[in-house]
Amino acid sequence: MTVFLLGQIPDSLLGSLGGKARNLHLLKSAGFDVPAGFVVQSRTADLSELVKSIGGFPVAVRSSCSMEDMANASFAGLYETFLNVSSVSELEQKIDECLNSRDSQRVKDYLLTKHMEASTESLQMSVLVQKMIDPQIAGVLFTLNPINGFEEEFYLEFCEGVGERLVSGHVTPSSATYNIKRNKLTSHFVNTEKTTIDEKLLLTLVLESKKIQAYFGSPQDIEWAVDKSGKLHILQSRPITTFSFRTDVPEMTNADLKDGGISARVCSPLMFSAYRNALQFSMGDYFKKINLIKNPDEIQWIYNFYGRVYWNAGAVKEGLKLIPGFNEEAFDRDLGIQKDYGESGPQVTALSLASLIHSIPVLMGLNREFSACEIMVDQFRDQFVVRDEELKSAIRFLPKMDENAFKKWFLEVLHFQKLTEQNYFRTIYNNSNFQSEFKNELKKIKTYQSGDEIELMGHLEGVSHLDVQGDLAKLARKADFYGFDSDSYYKERESFLSFHYHHGPAELDLTVPRWGENKHWVDELVKAFTPTGNHSNQSYVETVNRLSGGLHFFARSKFTRNLMRSRNFLLIREEMRSYSTRAYYLLRLGVLEFGKRLQIPEALVFMLDLNEIKQLLTSDENKFFDLEDRYLHYQAYRKFDAPNDFGGAILQQIKMGTDLNGIGCSAGVITGRARVILDIHQTADLTKDDILVTRFTDPGWTPVLARVGGVITEVGGLLSHAAVIGREYGIPAILNVTGATKIIKNGAHIRMNGKTGEIEILEESP
Repeated sequence: MTVFLLGQIPDSLLGSLGGKARNLHLLKSAGFDVPAGFVVQSRTADLSELVKSIGGFPVAVRSSCSMEDMANASFAGLYETFLNVSSVSELEQKIDECLNSRDSQRVKDYLLTKHMEASTESLQMSVLVQKMIDPQIAGVLFTLNPINGFEEEFYLEFCEGVGERLVSGHVTPSSATYNIKRNKLTSHFVNTEKTTIDEKLLLTLVLESKKIQAYFGSPQDIEWAVDKSGKLHILQSRPITTFSFRTDVPEMTNADLKDGGISARVCSPLMFSAYRNALQFSMGDYFKKINLIKNPDEIQWIYNFYGRVYWNAGAVKEGLKLIPGFNEEAFDRDLGIQKDYGESGPQVTALSLASLIHSIPVLMGLNREFSACEIMVDQFRDQFVVRDEELKSAIRFLPKMDENAFKKWFLEVLHFQKLTEQNYFRTIYNNSNFQSEFKNELKKIKTYQSGDEIELMGHLEGVSHLDVQGDLAKLARKADFYGFDSDSYYKERESFLSFHYHHGPAELDLTVPRWGENKHWVDELVKAFTPTGNHSNQSYVETVNRLSGGLHFFARSKFTRNLMRSRNFLLIREEMRSYSTRAYYLLRLGVLEFGKRLQIPEALVFMLDLNEIKQLLTSDENKFFDLEDRYLHYQAYRKFDAPNDFGGAILQQIKMGTDLNGIGCSAGVITGRARVILDIHQTADLTKDDILVTRFTDPGWTPVLARVGGVITEVGGLLSHAAVIGREYGIPAILNVTGATKIIKNGAHIRMNGKTGEIEILEESP
């Protein structure tokens, strides 16, 4: 069996090494101080020479299994570890014991408790042999406090000598909590051995741990040791598997922020600040207008936790629960909030004199605001088009602008983007509330059937994002006739980009280029293009006729007016979304030019806050911002599976199970092959025989949805972008299916009902 030294292992073998050896190899390759070692997967004859190559005896012998250090199961302490092995014969024996520990009874029992199955192929064992460190102090560091879920706190435990004393429970460790935002030690417990850690070593350990966390992209459980010379060594790094999400905040949710894109992935400080500046004002202003919440300006509406954006659902519910008819479960379901309400059940507000009195000014405020919002969009439309064109026309001159001209242009962009986003959010709030009111009215009609609201939301005319599909069709025809390398195709592509330059694969991530910046992405879309047929509106017409048929004249007139208004709100929300995306395009290019002028690397300029940028634009005073430290924190959560909902005194998250029911958002029944895809750039071969199963979609996925037979996502609700586009394309859509990408296997044969939200696995993947 071939044996490889740590740091020299081919990528093709990494999958078989086990988490411990793989992670240490990766860290050593990246330049971290990992003790020299090698990996074996079966008995080998040249152990003596191998040990000499890493510095001789004594060595540590540690098992490294493919089912170990997993995100949902650590397997800690189940496999064998031996320290201070000092001879070849002893080493051979310990390697055998490590290899055999894979089949131990304790491993079998652990697999049963975790409901996991293992085969010879999935449970591969390697053995890691490393030069033994003679430490003066050793310990573990968690880059997220596992006790309270605070990502700003690093938690350490340490003892004298080898860390095995701590892990095995043979000594009570000293402990410390270090706040990385305040750069301060906030707690420190000293054990009976009086083990302490000096400030210089602590700061070195914290910085290395930040870098390791950023390297792996998620919070880490790191084992470390400091030798007699004072040198820090990294002995292991694995994902933190057991911790609680923080409860020191109100009920948080990313509903309407994940499926829409802003919380779909790790959020840069710049992107968060853009949302904060718009949402914090617009939400407070909205609740003042509808008389729902007292002193809304004093409430924090938007937060940034675990690298993602959340809004304060708890404060909204506190206001809504005073209104008769409020049903927390219905509210959560419409938005896609996933919550277990426990024994007390969801909050429901019955009709009473107090609730009725409280509701009167709210209902009056809502009706005024519905009308005011529609007027706002009509007025804003013409203003936006003119101002957007003025600001966009200056882009090609940016590199040649003098400093004052650029500052003036960029400040205007900042104001324009903020105003656009505030108006967009205002439209979102009104659309959500109007659809809720309309749905309640529908349920009072005798002929109402469950799911009618889905039918009534479909077959809209003029959804802005669907223009992409029609124009892609023109571009595809040019490519078919003239070829991709022809002048005719290039000319048509420029015409396409003159309208759709602002779109991209991740439209609410300012770090990602747009189609106008990377034209080859458009070529990818054209190569994978599939035309969409015109689906019948018969079900829509039949639903309207059934609901209105039994109503008297005045009730029918009211139903028709509200139906048209409901559909108009859906349209103007998508229209305002398009304006928002165009404003973000201007903001992105402005930020990039700003970074070039200040000689800030592109990756780091997105670590700035928009308020800081405005301050730098309007002041001659030099400010220092530790952008590299912010970048480490940003990178640290890029692969983290952040919660959708958490916080509050009674909030409990729904655990992933085998129930595949979700929210039916676009009607239709289809049977097809499940395609579990998490990256938009892996969608080129999707066909109408496929059912796309993914975590979420954002507007950049619009052309992709045109190519599939149906879509299932883990988050989202009836008003989500995927739901709107699914209804317009006439494909079934089921959203808010907890754990869908893990439960449904790629290639499985499944049936989905987009009206009822039911999913059935007919045959597992081959």
